[in-house]
Amino acid sequence: MTATATPPKRRAMEFNALALMASTVFTGVLGIVFWIVAARLLPPSAVGQASSALSAITFLAGLAQLNIVSVLLRFVPQAGRATGGFIARAYGLAVGTGLVVTSGFIVLGFAGDILGDEWFVPLIFLGATVCYAIFLVQDGALTALGAAVWVPLENLLAGLLRVVLLVGLALVSTRWGALAALVAPTVVAIAVVNWFVFRRLVPRHAAGSTSSADLRWRSIRGFVAGDYAASALASCVSLLPPVLVSSRLGSEAAAYFYIPWFVGVSFGTLVWNIAMAFVVEYAADGRTFHRLIRRSVRLTTLVSLGACAVVALGAPVILQLLGSGYAAEGTTALRLIALSFPFSAAFILFTALSVARKKLGPLVCSLAVKAAVFLGTAALSLTAFGIDGLALLYLVCEAVTVLVVLPTALRFYRELTSGAGLPQPVVQPPASSPSPGSTS
Repeated sequence: MTATATPPKRRAMEFNALALMASTVFTGVLGIVFWIVAARLLPPSAVGQASSALSAITFLAGLAQLNIVSVLLRFVPQAGRATGGFIARAYGLAVGTGLVVTSGFIVLGFAGDILGDEWFVPLIFLGATVCYAIFLVQDGALTALGAAVWVPLENLLAGLLRVVLLVGLALVSTRWGALAALVAPTVVAIAVVNWFVFRRLVPRHAAGSTSSADLRWRSIRGFVAGDYAASALASCVSLLPPVLVSSRLGSEAAAYFYIPWFVGVSFGTLVWNIAMAFVVEYAADGRTFHRLIRRSVRLTTLVSLGACAVVALGAPVILQLLGSGYAAEGTTALRLIALSFPFSAAFILFTALSVARKKLGPLVCSLAVKAAVFLGTAALSLTAFGIDGLALLYLVCEAVTVLVVLPTALRFYRELTSGAGLPQPVVQPPASSPSPGSTS
């Protein structure tokens, strides 16, 4: 019998999770390489400005995409012939929201605070934010369509192109070269990936579907609203600290803080890949919950404990690659952030359970409290305690939040084990009839 390249169905979650984790590793490693090269070619003030701009753009893109990724993961596996329109509307919503939130950011003067008052700065923020929002959504589309294997290739090529462009563009402009090298490959990736999504993956997915879920707005609006609120709050926690450090302590301190924080955010993305794979497989067949969650917990535990040990022990070596100043100023912060990894992983599992159960109220409340306490305390104490104090505050907030949500997580586990919240497919309409997702 000829071997097939398709993994057995019972291992699909691990296969997709490993593909997405490989993507995160590529992105994280190449991201660190990018900033190492930037630190060697550019002064710390230029590195701090570029990293602060990237944090702001990524934050705005996170707000713009409305956490549509989770919506795609939860509903596309059962979307049937409504798949193409559903994904297209997701992109359109991300673009429209991106223009609105970035315009507000510019009007309030934050863009000028980061990059200066040149006439083209607003255009940079508008264009880059829209591109990054689509870039975030398209990875969710690939994963929801069962093509997670392509995500690491996309991010590997984009990361390599960023490093190559940096070497050339930094010689042209020490001020704008790093930011241009970060944004340009994103535009290329958007064009290539979405040709593949709409010309190949969507038709194949629709042709293989025999039923579809009810995707009308009134059926999913509660989930979308709760999911967006959770995403916005999580984005505040993960993306605002570098901006806060830049505004309170200056560009040089922002450069020293950015890499430790980048490592922490990359770890969160790494574990979230396991959660995404779990949600996709559960949405396709909710009867497999017990097997899926058991494997998710096992894989998450191995990754979080391993990453914690490696980063905590290797912090000085990692930062020394950027220079002695980065190692001297950032080692303690990186070690404290590494100690938060097991708690962050546990909270991400709680997020996955909440999405699977479609009950997001406790998740939103816990994130709201964490964001208010963490960012509020950071704003008041940052000038006194510096970046090490900010890292310690983050560790404490992560640990306390996990303890608070643990009873709710156990309740969701019992409900999902009993079959509550299983996806309810409806019969696929004839080809001549309007698709269930045609009404917004």
